[in-house]
Amino acid sequence: MRVKKYLSLLVTVAFLLAMLPPQGSAQAIGVSAVRFGATCGDFSLMVAISGTTDDGGGFDRFRYQVLDGTGKKLYLENAARRVGVTIGSQVINMSYDNDGVDGPPTANPIRLQIVDLDANNNPTAILKDETFNASCLPPASAVTITENFRPTPFLKALFIGEAQLFRAPGRDPMDLRIGAGKEHFAFYRSPDSQWIAIDVSGEQLMWVPTSVVSVDIARLGVPPSRIDGSDPATGAAIVQPTSAPVVVIPPIGQPAGSALVTRRLRLRSEPSLRAPQLTVIPRNEVVFVYARNGAGTFIRVQYKDLIGWVSTCCVSFIDTRLDLLPRLE
Repeated sequence: MRVKKYLSLLVTVAFLLAMLPPQGSAQAIGVSAVRFGATCGDFSLMVAISGTTDDGGGFDRFRYQVLDGTGKKLYLENAARRVGVTIGSQVINMSYDNDGVDGPPTANPIRLQIVDLDANNNPTAILKDETFNASCLPPASAVTITENFRPTPFLKALFIGEAQLFRAPGRDPMDLRIGAGKEHFAFYRSPDSQWIAIDVSGEQLMWVPTSVVSVDIARLGVPPSRIDGSDPATGAAIVQPTSAPVVVIPPIGQPAGSALVTRRLRLRSEPSLRAPQLTVIPRNEVVFVYARNGAGTFIRVQYKDLIGWVSTCCVSFIDTRLDLLPRLE
């Protein structure tokens, strides 16, 4: 009799466990293209998120949260994605204090979690759980990400004069300088447009005066205050609309969105398989998208400092759709 009761209890427990929301549930919001890195003061993240389940009003709700090795909250942001829409986000050196003052991490690993929420913002599943060792703290073992986050190249800045590097616009000068003639990628501008943030292959973006570089500053956004929908091209987080959004097609020459390359692709000079090859784009790279050809078989993209055409066979659009792209023959 005791054996039967014990077996019955096991069956009941197994049934209840099966009813719990699984990590990475297929019913939950879609997450892809995750890259993550952290220091003791900030973190960087690139991610694409798709709305899949209607939590009310046509939106799928989710949460970004960053924790330290003790479970202490460093950053938390609730967001929503319209069902059927995929939007990519990229933040670089986002301060933990952007959501309030929580103080720095005290132990590795620094943990990024993307959490599915229900209509009342209650957690239902952990969709992504990535860990990284910040170099400022003793390392923890078995992290999921081992390499520093490298920002996706955005906009080249040519130095027309020698420049001292600063940790912040006009503050915290460093004993490092960049000479005239050097090129680095620019990502943000200060609100007054007097400073730009550049990538110098370190953990932090560095700031230099706008006056010493040649760069199209109008294409740079200010550092964002939220993760969701932010990127260097706009610097502003999206606000999900309550009704269908108005689609504005940008002019030719400005990016219309971005896309993830899902397989190695040849970048060609024209929208044809017979056109000269400019380079090969590796799998999992993110490119800026400009236009499509009439047949919709090729799209015009920017990869690093090259602009050309790739086949639509092996790309996943992040924040636009093929039918929304300007047509260019």
